[in-house]
Amino acid sequence: MAKRSKFTGIGVALLSLAITAPAVLSVSASAASPADIKIGVITSTSGGLKSYGDAYTAALDWGLKYYTGGKMTINGAKLVVTKKDDGGDAAAATAAFKEMVGNGTKVIVGTASSTVALTLAPLAQQNKVLYISGPAKFDGVVSATNKYVFRSGNNSTQDLAPLAGIRPIKAKKVVLFVEDNAFGAGNIAAARALLGPQGAIFEEIKVAATATDFTPYAKKAADAGASYTFIAWSNALTAGGMFTALKQQGAFLHSKPITGLAGVSSYDIYGTIFDGTNAILTNSYFPNVYSGAASSALGTEFAQSNTSQDLFTPTGADAARMIVKALTGNAGVDVDTAIRNLEGFSWLGVKGRMTINAKSHQLIQPMFLVSLNKSGSHYVPSLIKTIHNVGQ
Repeated sequence: MAKRSKFTGIGVALLSLAITAPAVLSVSASAASPADIKIGVITSTSGGLKSYGDAYTAALDWGLKYYTGGKMTINGAKLVVTKKDDGGDAAAATAAFKEMVGNGTKVIVGTASSTVALTLAPLAQQNKVLYISGPAKFDGVVSATNKYVFRSGNNSTQDLAPLAGIRPIKAKKVVLFVEDNAFGAGNIAAARALLGPQGAIFEEIKVAATATDFTPYAKKAADAGASYTFIAWSNALTAGGMFTALKQQGAFLHSKPITGLAGVSSYDIYGTIFDGTNAILTNSYFPNVYSGAASSALGTEFAQSNTSQDLFTPTGADAARMIVKALTGNAGVDVDTAIRNLEGFSWLGVKGRMTINAKSHQLIQPMFLVSLNKSGSHYVPSLIKTIHNVGQ
């Protein structure tokens, strides 16, 4: 998630299934000349978060070319990009991060896992390098006490922003059905912070990360007698089994599901599972949700290369925009200068107006409330409402 801070699916990580990403050239940092600018990318391109990492890196590659006018240079220096697959493993990510720092890399971006991002954030501070977190959604990855960390995606609290108008909610039970990991914990905190003051009553169901049989958890949700079932799930490889179990156990017969719309490949699965449930779906992005110069250029190039836009496409593209901004006019790649360049920076990205909060380093952005509707033999998202400037 995220591996979908407020929903991004709310569970957002939910079911983005693997996309076909274009071939990516990863140049070893050891091949860089002293004059080159080294950019490190650490994210999941294997395991349960592979689809998120694939979407992120495909858009990052596009963005670096687009925002440098196709030159892949800044201040006349060549960008040398090194990519490492962390597989959602904090130890592997830590090793990659330390190797990059040892090679003189001062700008590192990624990851898809909240657990991994929470591990890398303090390393950025310790080593005084710029770290731009990617799809990972846990709110605490970015902190006002760590000036070296920014975010190019949304957090769990922002995922939940479209839920502010849910009615009725006072004295209504809400099941919080989440993975028992940092992503799930972040969504529990976000849901309680948003809906608690409105009078919601909560029951938490934390599913073991190693679970393969979801029936006991789904039955507990079905028996809870809740008005709403809020689902936060990031592992795309297990999401289908989890949602199927909830449906089979009748969890949605009397409880309205709330979750984040996941990747494009999941639309038909979601549409089938939620048919007739009046599901409440939040979203951080889907293709063509916003029309602008960057989104049009990305859409055209992705279509020509037969590459799918997906949930974390804007996260990669915005990371590229932030890299270019941080380094423009910063020939020596001074990290303090890069930080000053980013604080308060605002631009029109592929999903609309993006603004970096100068104090918190969170990314203020639009979020969406959507529905899934049948079109021919497939389900497609429709925009219900845009909530602008989420994260002020």
